[in-house]
Amino acid sequence: MRLVEWPRMPYLNEEVREWIGLELKNLGVEDLAVYAMEAGVDGDERRVIVATEVGLLDHRYAPFGSSARYRLAMLMYPWQVLRGVELRADTFRLWAREHRTRWSFRLHHPHFEAATESPDLGSALCHLARVCAVMAEPFGVPAGREALPPSPPSGRAAPKPSSDAKGASAPENETEEPKADAKPEPEAEPKAAAKVKAGKGASGGDEQADPSKGD
Repeated sequence: MRLVEWPRMPYLNEEVREWIGLELKNLGVEDLAVYAMEAGVDGDERRVIVATEVGLLDHRYAPFGSSARYRLAMLMYPWQVLRGVELRADTFRLWAREHRTRWSFRLHHPHFEAATESPDLGSALCHLARVCAVMAEPFGVPAGREALPPSPPSGRAAPKPSSDAKGASAPENETEEPKADAKPEPEAEPKAAAKVKAGKGASGGDEQADPSKGD
């Protein structure tokens, strides 16, 4: 149900309609769904929810200072922050071929609850619930995403029970020891050969220097 379609009674008068219309005009949006209900202790306050393209407009229409003066306070909730859309329907039989449906609507954030057995207001509540369900973010884990278990730190194996500690240490040693034994052997031979050749070259130079001195 749109704002212009809402009956003057219950809960909406011409002043509220005009003020909400000015808000929509300034925002440059149109109302997609509207619902109004009594609020406050004495029932002289109204809460008006207006669904728009940019978010949910939460209105409070209440006396301001005196019963002769009213004000309309509005807070906008972007669709990204809306959480927990619930709609319930209970249909029961009255007489032989008569039935009645009670509609219940609830939002977790911002908190809002409404229920009615009126067919017209029930239609308005369903309209509001449909818009909120389409526009709001999923409640809890986002749709299409799953919470994965934490992975172990890189370079470290996942922890194992203590009974398998001995069995787990053997493969690690088997994989590490061949690497340690294979690399030093080919590297050690050239280094040793280089040292031997250097020693021979040094000794040969000394032997050639001595005869020159004797001459």
